[in-house]
Order: sequence, then structure tokens, then C-alpha cells
Amino acid sequence: MRLRKKTVAVLPLEDTSIGDEFDEQKKEYGAPDLALTGSIDRIQLELAIAQLPPGYQRAFVLHDVQGYEHHEIAEMLGSSIGNSKSQLHKARTRLRKLLRDTDRESRRRNELHAELV
Repeated sequence: MRLRKKTVAVLPLEDTSIGDEFDEQKKEYGAPDLALTGSIDRIQLELAIAQLPPGYQRAFVLHDVQGYEHHEIAEMLGSSIGNSKSQLHKARTRLRKLLRDTDRESRRRNELHAELV
């Protein structure tokens, strides 16, 4: 079964009457696009994963992205199961910190931008 892609409605910027007929909320130009927040989060996650040390990165990708079990990861990397678990825990801890720092930095930039405007 194949699903059809939804077509994107093309609206001219000058057309502000859309939404009046059906009591829909008018589009606010320049407002944050909630559909893009997932994409931005994904990009930030990929950048954070790239900053991890190679051992942490391998453990994280193999377990959380590709779905391997700890015993399989240990076998692939030639290490112990405990090492696999430890590397994954350290990778997740480091990712949380990197993403938290990225979030703080973006909030700070938004606050500075709001002050300037």
C-alpha cells in the first residue's frame, strides 16, 4: 500500500482573507513554524552525536539508533557487556549535557534578538 503525499497549499502573502470564511485562525507571518521544530531538534541531535568520542558514539548508535542488544554490541566491538552498558550510559549523559547547552544558547540568542527588536 502506498500513501499519497499531501500537497502543500500555496498562498500569496497578500491574501489575508483566507480563514475568515470558516472561522479559522489566520496565519501569522514570521511566527515560529511548529512543523520545523522536529527537524531542528533532529539536526541538533546529529550535531551532538558527532561531538561524542568514538567509543560513546558507536555504543549510542548501535544501541539506541540501530537497536542492537548489549551482548551483540559487546561481540561486535570485542569488549564486555559491562563496557557496552558503561559506554552507552556515558554517551547519553554527555548528549543530555550537549543538548541542554545548545538549548540554553539558542534561548539566549532568542532573548538577545527580542531585546534588539
